Amino acid sequence: MKTNRLIDMIKTSDLVVPSVLLNNYKNLNIDEKALLFLSFLISKENHISFDPNLFSQKLGFSVEEIIAIVSDLSTKKLIDIVVIKENGKMKEYIDITSLYDKLITLIIDSDDKEEVESMIYETIETELGRTLSPIEYETIGGWLKSGISEELIKEALKEAVLNGVNNLKYIDKILYEWSKKGYKKVSDIKRKNKKEEKVELFEYDWLDDNE
Repeated sequence: MKTNRLIDMIKTSDLVVPSVLLNNYKNLNIDEKALLFLSFLISKENHISFDPNLFSQKLGFSVEEIIAIVSDLSTKKLIDIVVIKENGKMKEYIDITSLYDKLITLIIDSDDKEEVESMIYETIETELGRTLSPIEYETIGGWLKSGISEELIKEALKEAVLNGVNNLKYIDKILYEWSKKGYKKVSDIKRKNKKEEKVELFEYDWLDDNE
């Protein structure tokens, strides 16, 4: 398993993998080797000389593997290779500023998502006029994980309240029916309703209206 492999790689080195990197490396679309390589770079902080032989010695990867990792990370814009002139000679260094920027973005996006989700729970509790049960929290979490938008959940909640129903099973049924019809936004629902209204108006038999 990849997890066991990662543990073995960590045990064979003196590296400490930063938790923020460990929790987000999959979102960065990198593998375990790149994870360890970035951890090594972070431990060196600033002015990291680009030395494939040193990296190979410290991490236990071949020079070819190191070069491939550096190339991949550079392509993904997680590191930059900069050239600095020192004592009349040009030297290559690795800059990991872009890695920090990417991690900060991921953390902020994650915090924003959690805040939005908590607002959905609060909105539903307010509209239903009661506290949600643990099972109902799981149900709402299931909607969010399945990709149902906050906008659509609120619209289903609105329909339930207008019909005097204050249970999540009813809302879940609404969302299920909308999902079958391919509705992903409130505008999809309104567009469909307008279309049905036009059809009903067109098909009305005015000649049979004896009133």
